[in-house]
Amino acid sequence: MAGEQNDSWYSRSNSPTLSRPESVSSHSSIKPLGISKETEKYISAEMRVALAKFAPEMRCIDIVHIENEISRKKDVVKSFDEIIQNMHNDGFGNTPQCIQEMLKKRQLEDELESLEDKIFTLGTCPLSDCQKHHASLPENMDTDKQVRSTSPSEKDFKIVSPRKAAKIRKLNEKPEISTDNKFKELMEIDADKDNSQSEVTKTQIPAINLKLDANYNLMLQEINRMYPDTQNKLVKGFINIQATSNDNRNNIIDYLKKNNKEFILSEAYADRPLKVVIKGLPINQDKDELKHILENLNFKIVRISQLKNYRAKTYHPIFFIEVAKINNYLNIYNIKIIKLLTVKVETYRKKNRATICYKCNGFFHSARNCQMKARCLKCEENHETRNCAITTKIVNPKCINCKESGHLASWQSCPMFPKIKNPIDKPSWAQKLKQNLNRTPNTPPQ
Repeated sequence: MAGEQNDSWYSRSNSPTLSRPESVSSHSSIKPLGISKETEKYISAEMRVALAKFAPEMRCIDIVHIENEISRKKDVVKSFDEIIQNMHNDGFGNTPQCIQEMLKKRQLEDELESLEDKIFTLGTCPLSDCQKHHASLPENMDTDKQVRSTSPSEKDFKIVSPRKAAKIRKLNEKPEISTDNKFKELMEIDADKDNSQSEVTKTQIPAINLKLDANYNLMLQEINRMYPDTQNKLVKGFINIQATSNDNRNNIIDYLKKNNKEFILSEAYADRPLKVVIKGLPINQDKDELKHILENLNFKIVRISQLKNYRAKTYHPIFFIEVAKINNYLNIYNIKIIKLLTVKVETYRKKNRATICYKCNGFFHSARNCQMKARCLKCEENHETRNCAITTKIVNPKCINCKESGHLASWQSCPMFPKIKNPIDKPSWAQKLKQNLNRTPNTPPQ
């Protein structure tokens, strides 16, 4: 029976080499075929295979040796896990010592995998009376139950190497975090009220900037009487009126217009048009034709103009476009060809200076949101500059803001022209450290 088991085992085996010479020497109590330790060192691998066919004890010794080695290496790997975990907890996870321990652990795991492959290749112990691998069964156990018949589905069963076997995934042992509120029964919050408040905060209502005058208090009292929740704040010579809804805002605007008040409207981000430039068209391209082409592509064009060099009094082959933020307005960046010419659509890069209103010649707002009285840049009369009767160059102009002669209000060196400071790039911590390292230490006095 033992011989038949050996033959069937060797038919399933992948490697002819069964064990190393030291595996036999580690078990001095069993000496197969009377071979001594000194003689066994000189037996070749082919002779070991021949001997193993007639010596099942050697397979048992090899299996025991590999099992002991696996058990020892698992204990070492467990100790490495504890050391690495403690180093991570103490803040030494990125140190060379911790990395070295992790490499050692990885090497041991590779050795464990190779040992498991060997023990799978060796198979079960061929000795039926082996006390270590075949424990004695109870005497009162039914003999019919001791013999297990091989089902048809297990005839083609093959032992799979651990490297090729599917990894057993660990389930999430951590329980889900409980998010229940212990004090929810003590809270009395109206859910509908919270939802309505959140919706109001999401939609920002643009403000109305009323110009400060002598009768501003009477105007604010009347607005507060009609719309009690309106908030007012003084900001740089203007009263910032914040309405609670768009309807109230429109009604306040109509009321200010009826009383001939000067004010500037703030504009929401969604209402501001997208500003782009189109490059690659001829310098004499007709603007109305270009607008018609873009509108046929389902874009709503607010304004279109051609960039100009005011010093040379020449135009650039660059067209400035303002697109309303409706529908798929961002698709304008996907335009590659206009009139069979390859074009390039880019975001408009605004200069880092204060915006000037063409209507009142004030700063930090545009003419479409301006409800101030018109002021001419040349003669300071109540009309726009483009409607001024002066069409020739003024030899000695007078500024309408600082009242000084020699320049216009649009001159950037005017004392009243707002100065925008460029953001200063602060050095990073690494740059500061590099500067400190490059400094040479002061030599001590001798």
